[in-house]
Amino acid sequence: MKKIIALLMLLVSLATANAKCDWSSLRLQQWNSRNTYRWYVSGKALDDTCVDWMFMIYDVQTKKVDTVWDNRGVCDVQFNKKGKYKMYLKVWNKCLKCDTSMMREVNLIYFPKCSFVYGLRSSTGTGCADSMVGEMTLGPWTKGDTCWSWYSYIWNGPMLDSLSQHDWDSMSNDQLYMYYDFNDSDIVWMKGPGNDARLIKYKFPHEGHYLIATQWYNKCLDQDTFFFTRITIETCVTSGVKNIVSDKDVKIIGYYDMIGRKVEYMEIDKPYVIIYSNGKRQKVMRTK
Repeated sequence: MKKIIALLMLLVSLATANAKCDWSSLRLQQWNSRNTYRWYVSGKALDDTCVDWMFMIYDVQTKKVDTVWDNRGVCDVQFNKKGKYKMYLKVWNKCLKCDTSMMREVNLIYFPKCSFVYGLRSSTGTGCADSMVGEMTLGPWTKGDTCWSWYSYIWNGPMLDSLSQHDWDSMSNDQLYMYYDFNDSDIVWMKGPGNDARLIKYKFPHEGHYLIATQWYNKCLDQDTFFFTRITIETCVTSGVKNIVSDKDVKIIGYYDMIGRKVEYMEIDKPYVIIYSNGKRQKVMRTK
């Protein structure tokens, strides 16, 4: 009996404390653009200097809770993985010892069947890869679905070209995203939002690092997914071996090892002699 009475007294005291706090004016608004979400808390109760608040994200997949920083009641979070999340807002009055909480759900949908297939080509028929043809799949689009848009972009510029080949190859997409500022002046190709953006036919104007972004966007959900593809264009690429050949419209005549035997394929890091023609005369080049 004593335990029941004590519990009733505790409930009454909590109810009394919360009755002193008027949380009715509190509003938690939510916006999202793609995978970036913003929450904004407002209300007269926040004018009280005794009132404070805290934003927390609960990851349903990992069952972890993280406190999230906000700026005067505005909280921005970018989600980089599919799944379900819950944004909790806890508000309390430290003077009156009462609190309340609010919750909003986030469901990031994974776009299946999204892929980008491409191949490098030679526009001169010499085996020197100077162009590409690629195609984005439709993704989860179904007939009659008007929610989908497709975009494709190619960037090339001093910032990308300044990366060493090791960094260019080894950086994760997240690291590359944080490093590169995606200058508009670096855009050498852009299509969208039509279905024609799914096909990319592009001739690279010069050597360097080219970053290709393919984007599937569902405007009804206001969510999207990106694929990054990195391509390195050398002065001339033949059978996967870098050759320093800058003449225009060259024609490869044959590959030979260092004792003069003709070979069908060259192996990386082995020296070879390449005989080629630029249309006027034959030339000989030795690879390292």
